[in-house]
Amino acid sequence: MLFLIWLLLTGCAEPPISQLNAATQALEDARISEAEHYAIERFTAAETALRQVQQKLDRQGDRMPLFRNYDPVITMLSEVVNNATQAKIEAIANKKESKANAEVALAFAKQHLQDVRALLADVSAPTPDHGELNQLLQAFQDTETLLTEIESIMAQEHFIDVMTTSHSVESFATRIQAQIISVKRLAAKQHI
Repeated sequence: MLFLIWLLLTGCAEPPISQLNAATQALEDARISEAEHYAIERFTAAETALRQVQQKLDRQGDRMPLFRNYDPVITMLSEVVNNATQAKIEAIANKKESKANAEVALAFAKQHLQDVRALLADVSAPTPDHGELNQLLQAFQDTETLLTEIESIMAQEHFIDVMTTSHSVESFATRIQAQIISVKRLAAKQHI
């Protein structure tokens, strides 16, 4: 008789709705903190675990009430909350670090463009026979436009994009600088 009472009490367990809501909220908080960008692994682990929890809940729901057991699901939900919370913490820290790195990358890109600007100012005004120099000047102007767009992206707090694009601008500015020096040397040889 006692066994039947125990079986009825434990077997007719209700789904852990409050724990599920807490896990879902923790995951949403992590998402708001941009964990899908700045703490990808931990966030993905939490998302995957929550999907698995949902599947287990569905399977338990398909069972006869007497045979339902939500204990493993409750343990998994606790892990989801933990992973989501850690993802949020990591995202906040990583975003702050990414912002600092983006600021440095942007500063380097600006400096490289300033160096190219100074080099271009040192070159005599392009004439029709300086076609390559005119192309370099156009490429430089396009790169300056891109730099303005990067600053806009920085204001939108897309720091990973800022870093990537700033490094591209820096690399492109270095190539333009080398080409300008080459054109200047060639022009100097032709004037001799």
